[in-house]
Amino acid sequence: MTQDFNCPEMLRASEAIDNRDYLAAFELLVPLVAEGNPKAELNLATFYHLGLGVAPNGEKAVDLYLRVGAMNIQEEHISSLAYHNLSSLYVCGCPPIPRDVSKAGKYAQLAKDMGFEM
Repeated sequence: MTQDFNCPEMLRASEAIDNRDYLAAFELLVPLVAEGNPKAELNLATFYHLGLGVAPNGEKAVDLYLRVGAMNIQEEHISSLAYHNLSSLYVCGCPPIPRDVSKAGKYAQLAKDMGFEM
């Protein structure tokens, strides 16, 4: 897959995240997600997962993580990070998604199978 995951808007969103300006980052990520940028999808999923600048929403996080994971993107470990983060979500739970150790293990294994090692 050849795609510019790090287009100028994504770089600005990453900078806003680094500066903990989650509202600005969110506003930059949403149109990138609409355009199909998987790196933006991964970041937006994390915003919903952790409640960064938005209310936590496990359903939205799970949907985005699953979409990115299924893309099997090796560059920057994008898909394996999606599965790793999904595993973390199921370890802790995220409203309204309850903890599920079985699903956590499944997604941790998928991340590992894709080369993600902690």
